[in-house]
Amino acid sequence: MNYWLLLADPKSYSFDDLEKDQRTVWNGIVGSVAQKHMRTMKKGDTTLVYHTAPDKRVIGAAKVVFGPYPDPEDKEGKLVVVDIEPIQRLRNPVPLTALKENRKLAGMTFLRIQRIAVSPLTKGEFGEIVKMGQ
Repeated sequence: MNYWLLLADPKSYSFDDLEKDQRTVWNGIVGSVAQKHMRTMKKGDTTLVYHTAPDKRVIGAAKVVFGPYPDPEDKEGKLVVVDIEPIQRLRNPVPLTALKENRKLAGMTFLRIQRIAVSPLTKGEFGEIVKMGQ
């Protein structure tokens, strides 16, 4: 199993929306590095959902339940998507400042390159963020 951080614009699609829908196609990811990561996702992988501005915090966990598969809206056939379902909202969303201050997360890809919409997490990073959100 792999672990991921997914960036979400809360004005377009928030963790609240995911909880309400109970399943969604994670689409709209066009960056080449993020797409590379999406292509390696597998059913059962676990993700954390991070709300971008204005929230700038990790909101909750979700799991990949299907994919990757070709994005049905991509006419060029270059993009992939995955389906995700919510697992659990963090009791205390973890703000970006707390992620940056935690030495155990110093190597986290997202903290080095914050513009990647999908970035890998180690099992330890995932666990540390979840612990911070309890």
